[in-house]
Amino acid sequence: MKLKFYFILFFLAALHIRGQVTLEVTEVKETRVNQRFNLSIMLQISGENMQQETPLRLPDLSKFDIVGTASEQNTVVLDARKGEIINQMVYQFVLSPKQAGKIKIGSVLVTVNGKIYKTEPFEMTVRESEKIAAAPDPVIDENVYLNMEIRDRSVYKNEPTVAVLRAYSRDYGSFRKVRNIQFPQQKNVQIQPVSLNKPEIETRSGLASQVLAVFLIFPSESGSIDITPATASIARSTKEKIVSNSVRLNVKKLPAGMPANFKNAVGNFEVSLVKNDPATVPEIDQPVNVTVKLSGAGNLRSVRMPKLLSSENYVFYKPTITSNTRAEEDKLFGTITADYVVIPKKPGPINVLLENFSYFNPEDQNYVELGPQSLALDVKTHQQVLDAKSTLERVNDYTNNVLETVNTPVLQTQNLKVKNPKKIDWKIVFLNLGILVAAVSLFLLFRRKWNQRKPALVEAYKPIMTVAETEEIIKRNLQYNFSDGIEYLKFLSKNNESAKFFETYQDMVLKIKEKFNAANETDFRKILAEKFGQSAAEEYRLISEKVKIEKYSPLQTQESLTKLWEDIAALFQKIAF
Repeated sequence: MKLKFYFILFFLAALHIRGQVTLEVTEVKETRVNQRFNLSIMLQISGENMQQETPLRLPDLSKFDIVGTASEQNTVVLDARKGEIINQMVYQFVLSPKQAGKIKIGSVLVTVNGKIYKTEPFEMTVRESEKIAAAPDPVIDENVYLNMEIRDRSVYKNEPTVAVLRAYSRDYGSFRKVRNIQFPQQKNVQIQPVSLNKPEIETRSGLASQVLAVFLIFPSESGSIDITPATASIARSTKEKIVSNSVRLNVKKLPAGMPANFKNAVGNFEVSLVKNDPATVPEIDQPVNVTVKLSGAGNLRSVRMPKLLSSENYVFYKPTITSNTRAEEDKLFGTITADYVVIPKKPGPINVLLENFSYFNPEDQNYVELGPQSLALDVKTHQQVLDAKSTLERVNDYTNNVLETVNTPVLQTQNLKVKNPKKIDWKIVFLNLGILVAAVSLFLLFRRKWNQRKPALVEAYKPIMTVAETEEIIKRNLQYNFSDGIEYLKFLSKNNESAKFFETYQDMVLKIKEKFNAANETDFRKILAEKFGQSAAEEYRLISEKVKIEKYSPLQTQESLTKLWEDIAALFQKIAF
């Protein structure tokens, strides 16, 4: 027989009434011999000056075996100035009748401020145990049973409360049999485990207990919520389950005065808007990585992140959301980040704007508005960025560009890039000048002696070509193989080498434009439409947009690169062969 007890915790409707005492007990009408059941007693005292003078005096329980006990106390201060304080004590007993027949359970007594309060006695019918082997009790195993304890039964919506799942038994060996703990799953609450480590076994009055799990409960709606019981398995049978008790939460509505920009956040939070690479100069029509970070303690799993606001000064793409949370004691800590790709559309100073964010602090019981957030960017044109660079930085950029654009698809030229120095090392400069002077001196000396030995031999002087002229000759003499380029793209997509993937694709686009003598992007699309139809030009446009979005996305996966490669390969099969 599956036993469940439902216990109603309520607050006083009339808050101005002091000195009220409520004593209640759950009545059980029928059970069987050796059939365990729960007896719950609730004592509620309202008023600052009300003092409990005696402990609870239980009725005669000699006809029952007391299998286990548990208790919990909650204190709620409604108004300290007016003395409106509520103390709640809940006592639970697991009893097992020893004999059949009608058993009367007497009154529970308590003395408060000199006055005796008692419950009404009741009778229960105890039948003989069944002769036929019955199915195992799903709630309480013969050696161990579960009990769920809630630290605070009265919380605000989305405010966490701590729940402790404890096992009770008279046999120490029974705790090793409990495994596969399942937390309650329901739509109106969220469960976040805090600890699954089993501490030392505690013993009280011959009954041992051990904490199996500690977890946080986040109620997502207000009102009375019954928490579904937790379950666990017994080692000797995977089908046998033990079930804890059900508890009820009193979830309070959030107070009035909620700000318009309230994002369902309950706890204590901070919001920041930063540029990922502060040293990089923002350039018009070039991507800027911006991060929105929400950190603190509270309902991080259900809070709504503030978003960037649209503006004519910039555009941005859908962000990548990452979450890093941890549960400690009675709170959920962590950070949630939203990585945006922002593209400025005008030069000069612009502000990237963020939605206002506010949250409710349950400790202070008030709303907190963090105010407007913005990120100032000083956007430059491409020419302004070039003018701001030193001569050495321009040479490095040109060298890197040559290494990246020369047709060597198998060679990984990324490692050959010359990094821009933060400062000039004059020792190296003077050393290089010394080596250069020595080399020139040796060359002149050798040439003089050579001319003295063969004065009649005069060779025609051939001017030395520049690096740019040499590069242009190499490019003209090399014939690009688009089949190799497509296969190399496939290799890069499988290995998730995104940077080299996009470099190789851009090189293929430059080569195909040279093949059709297209001066710019517009001419190239017109040529595609004339030679291969408007569908090919539209397909190229869509692929260009996908490449731009994927290239500047903060998170790139092997699956997205593979899908992009399939589209690129299909297009180049049409236009390149």
